[in-house]
Amino acid sequence: MRDNPAYDQIIQGLSGIMSITGTPETAPLRVGYPVADTLGGLVGAFAIAAALVKQKTTGEGAFLDVSMLECTLSALGWPVSNYLTAGVEPRPMGNENMTAAPSGAFRTGEGLLNIAANKQEQFVTLCQLIGRPELASDPRFAERETRKQNRAALKVLIEDALADASAAAWEEKLNRAGVPAGRVLTIPQVLGERQVTERGMTTRFEGMPGMDQALTVVRGGFMVDGAAPLPAGPPPALGEHMDDVFATLPARGKTRAQA
Repeated sequence: MRDNPAYDQIIQGLSGIMSITGTPETAPLRVGYPVADTLGGLVGAFAIAAALVKQKTTGEGAFLDVSMLECTLSALGWPVSNYLTAGVEPRPMGNENMTAAPSGAFRTGEGLLNIAANKQEQFVTLCQLIGRPELASDPRFAERETRKQNRAALKVLIEDALADASAAAWEEKLNRAGVPAGRVLTIPQVLGERQVTERGMTTRFEGMPGMDQALTVVRGGFMVDGAAPLPAGPPPALGEHMDDVFATLPARGKTRAQA
């Protein structure tokens, strides 16, 4: 496939991601952002970092070959591993988690809530918090495997109890008791979350040429020694830094800038 162009959507389809995204009725579906492009960039950065370590320790360079398809396959984790080790072919399950129940998205009195009560003690606590302690001893749900087999019936009962309050209220209550939970937010909602704003996830640039409003961009998802590595400047215009880049190169006859 060396001569084939590799766009994100093409790789999403080839890699198997689309085949397990969505519900049995709606799959295959494209992931809602360029995940294959992003994985290719991340793996490329790791490969460069590894090559730099090799250069520093051995004095030798390296030729790097980064495949978008292979990057995406390596990130698929258990769907690929389950098939390779046990012959289990992954299927689309919507918001449900193949490995545990109750683990997925649940309707509440207001909004959708992700709950991941994957451990037995988390499930027992969940049952108590939603006012349905008897579910923990129900033969259909008492053990991890029986819960997975009866996940549809369990979900109906949990959602009936969750209807008494909003997703935000349940999120706080469940997390406080050690049951992982989180609202399903839109992009505007999460960008306005205190968790995101207080950690300085975005940077704002005023007075951008050609723009009648400020430009806000996100930083990388990490900090170094407690500090966020923020962008030093806004995205450059096309060719804006060309002269600066070529000025650092050794002169060898005519340069591209001179041509």
